Amino acid sequence: MTAADLAEKPPGSRPQLGRKFTLLWSASAISSVGDGMRDSALPLLAVAVSDSPSAVSVVSVAASLPFLVMSLYGGVLADRADRRRLMWTIDALRAAVVLGFACWVFLAGPPLLALAALAFLLGCGETVFSNAATSAVPELVRPDQLDAANGRMQANMLVGGNLIGPLLGSALFAVAAAAPFTVDGVSFALAALLVAATGRSTTARAQAGRPVLTEIREGVTWLFRHREVRMLAVLSTLGALACFMGTTMMVLMVTRVVHAPAASYGIVLAAGAIGGTAASTLAGRLSRLLGRGTRIALAFLLMGVSLILMAFSTSVVEIAALYGVIGFGIVTWNIQAISLRQQAVPKELLGRVNSCYLLLSRLGIMTGAALSGWIASVTGIRIPLVVGGVLLLVLLVAVLFLLPRMTAMEQAPARDHEPAAAPDAATAASAETE
Repeated sequence: MTAADLAEKPPGSRPQLGRKFTLLWSASAISSVGDGMRDSALPLLAVAVSDSPSAVSVVSVAASLPFLVMSLYGGVLADRADRRRLMWTIDALRAAVVLGFACWVFLAGPPLLALAALAFLLGCGETVFSNAATSAVPELVRPDQLDAANGRMQANMLVGGNLIGPLLGSALFAVAAAAPFTVDGVSFALAALLVAATGRSTTARAQAGRPVLTEIREGVTWLFRHREVRMLAVLSTLGALACFMGTTMMVLMVTRVVHAPAASYGIVLAAGAIGGTAASTLAGRLSRLLGRGTRIALAFLLMGVSLILMAFSTSVVEIAALYGVIGFGIVTWNIQAISLRQQAVPKELLGRVNSCYLLLSRLGIMTGAALSGWIASVTGIRIPLVVGGVLLLVLLVAVLFLLPRMTAMEQAPARDHEPAAAPDAATAASAETE
């Protein structure tokens, strides 16, 4: 990290995050739009190449598997490699794969298996890339700028991946099936060039040559022995479970409870993306107005109350407005959790700890979605929203009790972790954080 990257700014001024972060953010923005285009075009192509209703499910499952099978190993890669070099290498490879697939689509219709393979390969790359990007942000900005930086990165996923990309991808697919994949490939190539322009990573890397399982165990051990980060992981997992227990039922709330047209569900999703974008845009300002613990408490309050109110909604307008508030709460919580991890975890362990943390959150999402369907089938569509909202408010009470620890966590920067060749190096490092 250079002196220019960390130049002091007057208190209260709008954060100037520097040239290198701007390059990284621009690469992320371009890549997110490409991801959104592909995410909308692949299901459309699956329907075009197969008459089976399960075709879309096959592609969707293939796209979801990488996070479960690659997450922990991706954390090892993010800690072993030069993170910025790893990111642009992955994007360059993804560009080659997607452009090659676009040529295949242009020349002949690929089979469904090829679509599933593409979704799986790109998902593997995205899993590693996202971990490396989250771990690289602290190298480029000051600790007091993390909220603003993470907010802008979250905005990329919301605006590019959930709004602009899908709309553009669907429109281009209507013109030519190969068009969205061609543009996606070009976006990866451009993103690779932008990340490469940021230079080399400045963080010390984990020792090479050690078994992968040993390195994974080191990250897992650190997470579970660090009380405050473990606390964040538990909050994140339970919060994801509660939130998705409620939001999984939104499509049924729209179509079966308030009896609105199916197209109205798109409006609800757009409202959530708008709320999340507002949270990401205001992240830096909120960090100057409210303490970290207050921001976390606000996020859980907004999500919990909105889910309960949504259960009693009688119109799509109400559901959309409340989902916009939930989107604001989700992104606000995500930004706080990411920034705290970036401050608390030693930089050379950040990739592995992030991967374990995010795997737990994903398991919470899957469990919440599964419980939602079971509860709704036994009781009614509204009940999972009420249960999820109540659980979030219970977690809010826990947050209020844990505020002092969160404050201490933010004020105590992470100690450097010194990897050692001894088998119990992870245990020794973990003991320092207690």
